[in-house]
Order: sequence, then structure tokens, then C-alpha cells
Amino acid sequence: MSDNIENARVEPRDPRLQIVAEAEQGSPFSQLAAADMFYARGSYEDAFYWYCIAVRSFTSNPNAFSAEVIKYEVSAAECNLATMFFHGLGTESDKKQAFKLYAEAARKRHLAAQVQLGMMYAYAEGIQQHYGLGYAWLYAAELNGENSKDVKKALKMIEGKMDRKA
Repeated sequence: MSDNIENARVEPRDPRLQIVAEAEQGSPFSQLAAADMFYARGSYEDAFYWYCIAVRSFTSNPNAFSAEVIKYEVSAAECNLATMFFHGLGTESDKKQAFKLYAEAARKRHLAAQVQLGMMYAYAEGIQQHYGLGYAWLYAAELNGENSKDVKKALKMIEGKMDRKA
């Protein structure tokens, strides 16, 4: 019998299962990784669940994590959760909640959140249109490295609207 044990081939544990197991044990980093994994696979309800848990875990004890962790990890989770609320992925569409989460992440200088927040203001997506704030957030994103045609187009559109009002 001992020969069988020594010669038995041990299969490595599926890393996806390991991430979920660690997430269930309360690791906020694994919770975020599980959320990202489920999101990438299109399992939006599971992704939504783990993003909510990760944000709660990171923010319930902010002194347990460095400012860098809060800035990058939490803002990424907030932005992804906002996108899910915005598009109704894994949850009902709620643009007001998406706005709140994009604003939180944008204040932490999360680039995608700055773009989305600026677009929401510029195009009145779930909030009252405000060209000045839309421009400010899109311009901030541009200064932080955003270089997409959509942002440039929105900035030009806002400049045209604001020129006509002046």
C-alpha cells in the first residue's frame, strides 16, 4: 500500500478553486481576484457578489491596508462594481448607484472611473447633465494618461456647447 501512495500522481489543485476558497476565508485580495475571475468568465452574479464583499472587506477596516492598496485595489473594485450597476450585469441596472461608485473611484484617481464619470455628466446618463463637471473629469482623465478617441470627441463636444453658452 505504501508503494501506491508514493507512486500516486497528485494533481495540482485548480487555482480558481484556491482563489474562491481563500475568498471565502475572508481574504479581500482573493475576494477581488475571485470577482475579476468571474467577471472575465461572464459569471456576472458571482462577480457582483465578490466585488461587493471585496469593497466591504477593504473599507470596513481601512487602517489594515496601506493608502496605496486602498487607492488601487478598492478603486478598481468600485469601478468594476459601478460598471455592473450601470449596465445591469449580475444585478438590476442602477445608474445612481453606478454614479456614486464611479465618483468614489474617480476621486482616488482611477482612470476608467474618471472617464465614465465624465461621460455620465456630459451625456446625462442617469444624472443631470453638467458640461463643466463632465469636462473636468474627462480632462483629468486625459491628464492622467487617457488618450482615447471617445474622450477627445466628448471634450470637443463639450467645448463646442460651452462656447455657444458663453
